[in-house]
Amino acid sequence: MPAIIFSRAIGPVAVDVVLSEAHESRLSITKNPIEAGADVADHAYVEPKRLTLDFAAAGAALTYAALVRFQESRQPFTVVSGLFIYDNMLIEVLTADRDPDTAFILKGRAVLSEAIIVETAYAQSEDTGSQKSGQAGGKKSTNAAKPSSGRSGDAVTADRASGTVARGDATSSASSTAEDQSALYRLKYGSSAARVGRGDL
Repeated sequence: MPAIIFSRAIGPVAVDVVLSEAHESRLSITKNPIEAGADVADHAYVEPKRLTLDFAAAGAALTYAALVRFQESRQPFTVVSGLFIYDNMLIEVLTADRDPDTAFILKGRAVLSEAIIVETAYAQSEDTGSQKSGQAGGKKSTNAAKPSSGRSGDAVTADRASGTVARGDATSSASSTAEDQSALYRLKYGSSAARVGRGDL
């Protein structure tokens, strides 16, 4: 049977032939009642994509060991199939069947599932003071990360994060000594370092 997958590899492990592909794309709809006039999209979410591959490969022991090691590495990879290109896939289930007729051939099945990957930003706590430490947005960091389109979940947030910084997001700088002086002090003595005589005001 000819292979119907464009790339005959599961991650970095090459297989000789892919016998079949089974694609699954599922939308979960909540069972709670939906209020009249509400957006239906708020009551449904897309589940991770799944792809099941039946494959065969020579060198049964070596190929199976390589697939198990790659599965345990938990490294997301891309699969180019005959119907769809899947990103961030992981090997969820790996099975192999052996019998006397196929003792030296690995005949197995790999169930691949999409990993949902998001970015997390950490904001500075109010009780940490003015000291900032660590990489921006990193764990245990008091330096808040700047908005980015990668951390956004929808188009509106992505546009705002990639565009001009909003007024509330503008960074603040330490005020100078002149700015710390009250308006009455500047009016009475002026903004220069030399004080004006009291009789000149």
